[in-house]
Amino acid sequence: MLLNKGIYSRIYRWADETVSIAYHTPTRSATLLAGDSAEVWWRLFQNNGTPAAALDYIVSNGSFEGDAQEEAHLILAAFGENLQEANLIVGPSNRPATAPLSTSIGDTVSPEANVEQRVGQLMADHHVLYSLSLETTYRCNEKCVHCYLPERSYGKELTLAEIDALLGEFARLGGLQLQLTGGEVGVRKDFGEILDITKKHGLCINITSNMTRFSDAMLDKIIAMHPKSVSCSVYSARPELHDDITRLRGSFDRSIASIRRLVEGGVPVAMKTPLMKRTAPHWREVEMLANSMGCGFQTDLLITATNDGRLNPLAQRVDDPVVLNDIYRSDPYRITIMNEPLQIGQLPERNGSICGAGASGLAISPNGDIRPCIGISEPIGQYPRDSLSDVWHHSPFFARWAELTLQDVPCGRCENFQTCSRCPGAWHAEHGSYTRPSEYNCFLARAWSTASQVTALSI
Repeated sequence: MLLNKGIYSRIYRWADETVSIAYHTPTRSATLLAGDSAEVWWRLFQNNGTPAAALDYIVSNGSFEGDAQEEAHLILAAFGENLQEANLIVGPSNRPATAPLSTSIGDTVSPEANVEQRVGQLMADHHVLYSLSLETTYRCNEKCVHCYLPERSYGKELTLAEIDALLGEFARLGGLQLQLTGGEVGVRKDFGEILDITKKHGLCINITSNMTRFSDAMLDKIIAMHPKSVSCSVYSARPELHDDITRLRGSFDRSIASIRRLVEGGVPVAMKTPLMKRTAPHWREVEMLANSMGCGFQTDLLITATNDGRLNPLAQRVDDPVVLNDIYRSDPYRITIMNEPLQIGQLPERNGSICGAGASGLAISPNGDIRPCIGISEPIGQYPRDSLSDVWHHSPFFARWAELTLQDVPCGRCENFQTCSRCPGAWHAEHGSYTRPSEYNCFLARAWSTASQVTALSI
């Protein structure tokens, strides 16, 4: 069998179940395999499609009516059809129409829209460190007016050797998804070597970049890596307004040129648009630009204080009710908060956890600070002094955080609960408390609730 290009996979064996997650990044598809299907797929994946180990597993674990070897080949061929439909292998299978399937191995491959949610819950339930956000640097060539990083945030950065050791440990702990972000990742002259390290450890990468510093050779290297996604902030479809936000002349043209090259190379690219007073009235123009270029599109209304508590960026927040009403009533509605989709009816129960920080992932600062998520600046360890394993399994943060529920904050009692998005990390940056909601969050919740009621009445 010939595996498709751009596949990333891991297997997880627990006492009660075995699962394998497989991503085919060019088609943005995810597949969850369970039980024997997970075991057979993993053997194919590890051996680059060579079937010997997969056949041995089928013979050892299947039940057969006749010749075990012959039926094992037929079973694997049938399984191959499912893998082909899931974009995991290429080429037609040779399965005869009457192939017997007298084993549990067969049709339990199910690519679904909610695979990511199911995987996230599985990892949280088993406390697997599945995802990692690595802030490679805080340096940046843009000086965006709303940036949440302190003005003087430069300092020690993890070396390539330290990053190699870090990502190796992450992979051994079951990690698969890695976000590479900054600052601006392109500022690091060794970013190409960092990409090589992620490939060495078989990690499925997401890259966040302004894409103004990538050479053609670097863009080609990224294309060859088959990342799960590349995200680029585009503040306006109007070049002069975008450049005014970044305070870097020509940044719009450079970003768009790089986006175009990646899209032509088959890389999934998302234009992310943090909405601000000056840009929000024209947000649909960015959506049209993204659609015309074959990109995904996301908007985000949450402008936060800086990590050291300065409130300067908050002046950029959108507060025009007319503009907000237009955004909230848009169809389809693609708003996100801290990169998380915000959708009515998919929010936690009133007695649920305050947020998912540390449920199945961690964040690493450029200097090695280990944090529960990218939105929480409080360190719970320091790499390489503290290993990921020690922090993940022994940090008191997780028990303390698990005790916090929405009943501990006003959100759990608010009538606008279903139209509210909560980020305790942003609250803490703004006024030093994880349990005191930002007044702006409440303002947005009321605005969305009002827009939703008007929309419902008009249907």
